[in-house]
Amino acid sequence: MKDRVSQSAEVLWSEGCFAGNLRVGCLSILVALCLLAMPLARCQEVENALATNIPLGSDTPTSIQSGVTKNSPGKQPVEQELYVSGMIPDGDYRMISTTIRCDAWTVGVEYDRHSWGYVLRSQMDYVAEVIPFVLLSEPAKADFWGNPESPYQQHLYGVTVVPFGFRMLWRADRPLKFYLSSKVGVSAFNQKALSLNASYANINVQAAFGVQYRLSDRIDLRLEPFEFFHVSNGYLAASNPGMDELGNKYGISYHHGRRRETR
Repeated sequence: MKDRVSQSAEVLWSEGCFAGNLRVGCLSILVALCLLAMPLARCQEVENALATNIPLGSDTPTSIQSGVTKNSPGKQPVEQELYVSGMIPDGDYRMISTTIRCDAWTVGVEYDRHSWGYVLRSQMDYVAEVIPFVLLSEPAKADFWGNPESPYQQHLYGVTVVPFGFRMLWRADRPLKFYLSSKVGVSAFNQKALSLNASYANINVQAAFGVQYRLSDRIDLRLEPFEFFHVSNGYLAASNPGMDELGNKYGISYHHGRRRETR
């Protein structure tokens, strides 16, 4: 009985040793294969770089299928534009206001940033604008609601800040583009605008349709034949005559960063 027990123990011990040695051997072989594969992979990278004239350390193709090489996309900078423009009035209209003979000339700088992806196959841009020069022509004397009581005109000077806006740009990667934009901000004048019973500060609403044409890699020409320009105080004062204007805007747009390739 003791001999059988001792023989069984020897068999189990030998099997355990064999299994342990087998595991160690397999692990050693696996480590050796990994160490061997590293220099082979490096050599293969060098051969591929020499074959395709790609410098080492640069982004190399991630996959080659049927002779087509696909490069891993890198992080692209956000597209930005600075737009310097001037607006010339085309006439005053009574759309949502009551005044007549009121016109505004402006010179400003607009900032466009491609931040909101694509909507209706158009590139959506965030838009902000600063208009340091606003020249408002209005009747020299007006009643409570802004109706003229004098044939003469007077001029007011103002500043407009527009922090909220968007632009829908179609054909963004083509030389000729079309866009729609809308902006909301605040205008302030050196005296109460449109009526002596109105206010110095007013709400400014703009909407435009424009065409943008590429002149160079960084410079575009913009033409906005339709520019809606509205000024009113939203009844923050006793009187709120308001002004509606249709104008033409022209300017130059500067692209910051590299422009996308034309598809």
